[in-house]
Amino acid sequence: MRHPLLRRLVIAAAVLAAAGGCASGASDAGPSSTGGATSGTVAGGTGTTLAVDKHVLATQVDPPGAPGMTLTLIEYTIAPGAKLSPHIHPGIQLASITSGELTYTVLEGTVVRTLADGTTQDLVGPTTVTLEPGDAVAEVGDAVHFGANDTDQPIVIAATLLTEDGQDLAVTVTTVAP
Repeated sequence: MRHPLLRRLVIAAAVLAAAGGCASGASDAGPSSTGGATSGTVAGGTGTTLAVDKHVLATQVDPPGAPGMTLTLIEYTIAPGAKLSPHIHPGIQLASITSGELTYTVLEGTVVRTLADGTTQDLVGPTTVTLEPGDAVAEVGDAVHFGANDTDQPIVIAATLLTEDGQDLAVTVTTVAP
């Protein structure tokens, strides 16, 4: 990986997964590292009601090298026909499509997409693409985006987030400039 922060996030997520993590203080992290499921909007708050299961696999508040932040390893399952509300992450989310095809829209900002073959592409909003298994995105702070499952199969996404302590993993955005 070219970016040291991304490399540290991936290594930290792997360590958390292997160690089982610890309880989270993030209010939208869902269950603690015991791995239960919750349903609702990934972004929380108002917006589209949808079927999204969130499995928090591990969390660590104030991980080494990132004081004031919470590191979360999570798996999302998005039901067929579900559409997420436009949202941002108060930090960074690295997400990879494990199975299914996600219709992915960036409304504002830039998201870095890494294709399964390793090539990268800047997705500058507004734009919509299809993310397939093995594709990944790096969503930073002010990038307003959402996904939709326009297929008849569930989509599974593995993600690592590094967010500000005490903040939700995602925050719904109700207004976006045209």
